[in-house]
Amino acid sequence: MGCSPIASFRPAAGFTPGNSLEFGMGGVTISRRPYVIEESRAVGQFWVSSEQSPSRNLTILGAFDDEALSLGVSLRLRFLRTHAFVAAVDGELGYLFAGLSLPFSVRVVDEFWLYAGPRLGNWGLDPLFGAPVGASVGVYEGFHLRAEWQRSYQDFKVYTRRDHFGVAAAYQF
Repeated sequence: MGCSPIASFRPAAGFTPGNSLEFGMGGVTISRRPYVIEESRAVGQFWVSSEQSPSRNLTILGAFDDEALSLGVSLRLRFLRTHAFVAAVDGELGYLFAGLSLPFSVRVVDEFWLYAGPRLGNWGLDPLFGAPVGASVGVYEGFHLRAEWQRSYQDFKVYTRRDHFGVAAAYQF
């Protein structure tokens, strides 16, 4: 089966001035569900984003683990942008997955952004609701480090709750 990439790692804030391409990779651990005997999982994720205009970017994204690889595309449209706040709508479509999210970012200082983005997607054939929150820090000339936590619910049931913890690195040029 397929599922949408399990982390966002792409703040709505987008690109730093002068850059229009981003390549990133990250890893996510997914906790087991309460009351279910199962192991936690580890998933890798990668993306290549291209800023088509200040309000639109296109991304090729993928997720993989030791059993599967899933590829897809994402189109993000930013509908609100100030110097300290950005809001967007993001649609994803790929091999056996689809998703819709409403990402937003808040600038703390310089290239330090906090971000979130409630999203609907799928986990196999079941709908999946998640609420990722994260931080993105520009460390050096286009290089960004990101950390993210998300709680998700498969099929909107409390006993399907999972926590996702991830870290990623991205380079903009």
